Amino acid sequence: MVDPARMTDARPTLPTSASGSVDIAPGIRTLLPAELGYLARARAHLAGAGIDVKDPAALGALLHRARTAWASAPPAAPPTALVLALGVGVGDLLIARVPGARWALHTGSADPTPTVVSASGLDAALPLTDVRARWMTGCTPEWVGEYVASAAAHLVVGGVPGTSVPPTPAAADLDAVPHPRRGADDLPRSPAELPHPPSSAAQDIALGALERALDLVLTTPADMHPFGLVDGGSGPQVRGFGGDPAQAQQAARDWVRSSGAARGAVAWYGSLRTAETGDAPAVLVEASDAHRPSLVVAHRFAPATPAGQGRARPARPLGEPIILGQGDALL
Repeated sequence: MVDPARMTDARPTLPTSASGSVDIAPGIRTLLPAELGYLARARAHLAGAGIDVKDPAALGALLHRARTAWASAPPAAPPTALVLALGVGVGDLLIARVPGARWALHTGSADPTPTVVSASGLDAALPLTDVRARWMTGCTPEWVGEYVASAAAHLVVGGVPGTSVPPTPAAADLDAVPHPRRGADDLPRSPAELPHPPSSAAQDIALGALERALDLVLTTPADMHPFGLVDGGSGPQVRGFGGDPAQAQQAARDWVRSSGAARGAVAWYGSLRTAETGDAPAVLVEASDAHRPSLVVAHRFAPATPAGQGRARPARPLGEPIILGQGDALL
């Protein structure tokens, strides 16, 4: 079996030429053949570790074991090739779980980074970046499985533009919110369990947007448009966006990104599935401080039942707010 600590010959950076690439979304483009080869070399290194690369538990155990050995040894630079290979392995697990997800290149910084994007191309996860961060801070053997479950929930949500949500507690109350299971994996039960816990202010703006979106759909269900909310100097500023739901959601994200605010949120409507109750419409919100990973939350609801279709009932919330995971900074 190959010693993973000796995986040191993979290139640490990607080629920067975009000739022949295709833009997927602002700041995201398809990978070039040379970049696909870069990922393939990383996979070959990981295969040399002799583990089941399709098993999150096996990959998590390798990450924990290798990182623990590195941290307990004399000071040395992180093993770049191993950390890269682990990040690619985590990304491949994510792609295997989310229909339509694929590798792309995040070009929104001076250091282009491979990213996993949703089917719509509007949402992304950065497994290479997140694995590098966990290598430096440490993690449990279960972290890979938890990360893949949270990131998958985020990307699934990103592929469905549109629906609603119920009354929300104060930010501090999120710690006590129970969450339904997705398959065999638990979603995070509190913001503190996320890879990058959001600030109290980011939690507040997320829940404020969630409450506003829920109120809108419960009182005016025909007006279910995405909107952006930013924390401006003179108080919250909100702007709605009509038209095609996917394009409207992207316009809301662009508006938040260009606002220069300290933090912001985007709300839209879609659906969520749980093992207990199946699919239901939901309000979905992504919020973040500037330059910090986002918090993605949701609240499911039941639409109104009109007279003539059984007993008439108004639209109503279902359950409690749900923490879905994290994404890139909105601004």
